[in-house]
Amino acid sequence: MGKELSTIAIHGGEEEPHALNSIAPPIFQTAVHSMRRFDDLRRYARGQAPELYLYARSANPTVDLAARKVAALEGAEAAVVTASGTAAAFVIAIALLETGDEIVAMHSVYGGTYRMMRDILPRLGIKTHFFEGDELERAPGLINSRTRILWVESPTNPLNRVVDLEQTAHLARKHGLVSVIDNTFASPVNQRPIERGIDIVMHSATKYLSGHSDLVAGAVCGRADLIERIAKVLAATGGVLSPAAAALLVRGIKTLDVRVQRVNSNSMRLATALASHPKVAQVHYAGLASSPYHGVARRQMTGFGGVVTIELPGGEAQVERFCDSLKLIKIATSLGGTETIVTSPVLTSHTGYSEAELAASGVSPGTVRFSVGLEASEDLLADVEQALEAL
Repeated sequence: MGKELSTIAIHGGEEEPHALNSIAPPIFQTAVHSMRRFDDLRRYARGQAPELYLYARSANPTVDLAARKVAALEGAEAAVVTASGTAAAFVIAIALLETGDEIVAMHSVYGGTYRMMRDILPRLGIKTHFFEGDELERAPGLINSRTRILWVESPTNPLNRVVDLEQTAHLARKHGLVSVIDNTFASPVNQRPIERGIDIVMHSATKYLSGHSDLVAGAVCGRADLIERIAKVLAATGGVLSPAAAALLVRGIKTLDVRVQRVNSNSMRLATALASHPKVAQVHYAGLASSPYHGVARRQMTGFGGVVTIELPGGEAQVERFCDSLKLIKIATSLGGTETIVTSPVLTSHTGYSEAELAASGVSPGTVRFSVGLEASEDLLADVEQALEAL
């Protein structure tokens, strides 16, 4: 099999030929599997028959295919898929940490992950220290004998801040920590953190991996020993993906490369146009040479992704007028679908943040986030231009 990512996306992880020589992999829409002999049940219970299936919460062939495909895309030893991106983050934490352990994390991790670290993990005796400004050089001062995980996100939501992945991996190894990255915004097309030394890569597979706004899923991949621990906890706690959703994820992954390449192109055109628009105060996009993260992004990414974020000087009132004036682009949450959408982070990903937390994240009522889709770039630019003119 070829090694180019577009080929891996189509063929990676698949056992061929498929049943009855089908081109599309079959969907095993079943919760249970029978055993041919009682001894098979005995061997399965003893862990002596890993090739057998019994109950879908523990394993399912379609779900396993989705996991293998994600692992192949990221160049990982192993992977699991989960019921959501937040489930992926949670199972990493509870599988790798114990009461009294600590995490050091970027402040700009995804809002759901931040709230998990702020509100849920402390109830289990797990504390998170957030380093300010998302500056990695601040992290060593927060590491102590109880620290177990160094957790980053790059690019971040919604301001496209970028952290040096090789430095992250080096810092984690130096202190004996597991390095974790949320790679959702980049996708494996634009960034492959394991090649930079990162231990665990997670995704909200709802976004670019599936790519069609029709399923909710998560993925975790990385070192086999860590994934084995995560898989056991995932099966025990039940945050697994259904076979039907796994089949949609597999189908979405097959077009990942061509979709993300188009998204990269559309996003660069939009960001470049907005950067010179008199009614836009600031554009956050690492693909722009004016971005403070452009240099590191160029070193470790092959494209800059599909999220373009702007600041409008008039605050929430101006954001509302702008969004309501859009005709083609829809107001919605999430990202990574075929359609271009727009949202206000303070009302979606960052809802529930205090004023101080919003300030630390750099998000304001004037922040507008685009998830750029696959439409003709001329149509997107025209829609944005007419909405800005309405301000």
